[in-house]
Amino acid sequence: MSTPPPDLTAGPPVTPSRHFTKANAPLTPEQVRKLETERLKAKALRQQKEQDASTAAAATAPLPRGTKRTFDSAAVSTITPSRPEHAKNVRNAKDIRPIDAIQPAKKFQKFVEYDLSKMADTKGGFISVSDDPRSLLAAAEAAGKPANMTLEDWDKQQLKKRLQKEKKGIFEPAITQGGKKCFECESLELDWSLLEVFNCRVCGKCKDKLPDKYSLLTKTECREDYLLTDPELRDEELLPHMEKPNPHKANWATMNLYLRYQVEEFAWKKWGSPEALDAEYERRTEDQKRRKEAKFQKRLLDLKKRTRVETWKRNGRFEGSSKGKHVHEWGELMGGDNGMGVKKCLECGMEVEELII
Repeated sequence: MSTPPPDLTAGPPVTPSRHFTKANAPLTPEQVRKLETERLKAKALRQQKEQDASTAAAATAPLPRGTKRTFDSAAVSTITPSRPEHAKNVRNAKDIRPIDAIQPAKKFQKFVEYDLSKMADTKGGFISVSDDPRSLLAAAEAAGKPANMTLEDWDKQQLKKRLQKEKKGIFEPAITQGGKKCFECESLELDWSLLEVFNCRVCGKCKDKLPDKYSLLTKTECREDYLLTDPELRDEELLPHMEKPNPHKANWATMNLYLRYQVEEFAWKKWGSPEALDAEYERRTEDQKRRKEAKFQKRLLDLKKRTRVETWKRNGRFEGSSKGKHVHEWGELMGGDNGMGVKKCLECGMEVEELII
């Protein structure tokens, strides 16, 4: 069938407006708004599908050699909205599955996680007090603590009492009471530790300026340099001392420190004078050297005797001899001093000592 020719006298054809229905009834503003909204949604959905299709095609397309895929392309090619069961095998699974749905493995369900940054090293292999308030360590630290006071406030109070007792930090006295002055410069700012322990009135500047007089000596230095005995060093009336923790190891015995000028005064009084102390020191040093030399000579003589006997047994009559093994022929036992007798080999002349019974 052929299409009839248009009627040119009727004018151009008229396109029906979209704002009219089949019955040529106009649309309301609400209906127009809904139509436009649906059209925009359909357009956005079509663009999203086209973008997903292009991304999937780019992910499946072969890449040049040595080129790595991006994380987005790998995630899109692995996870699709229609297969959410594979979401647990990728790194962005938290975006698909809620965090509450992730459960730990069975063997880690009873695992207790500790915050290591808040733990205190007690050097005993134990958990800190804050981690285990019912431990023996917590009970020892909280002994005497009021019920309405926190452990932190209790530690601060104990630190304050300790500093106040030892007169350290803010509790260290600056100026002494009673008008006591320094021996050297007559200053009122005395060193309280030397004043209380040694009854020595000296300030900090003079103590640093005169170390030959106001420095502290250990017990070993007092014994070796000034030849003092342990009973004299233990006597508080003769030589007062200050106790301090051992700086080398905390579990070692505490150090006893003595004031130098007090030790020297006692040593001069004991030995008579510094020259007499030096002479006694030299005499003891010489005696010690003599005893060490005598001990060395005795050990050397024993070594020579053992070596000579082994040489005679190994080589015969004398070292380098071409004869066979020498057998001693001992003569008669001759009497000696202290019940010891001497026997002599008739061939080689070797002598040995024997006890006379």
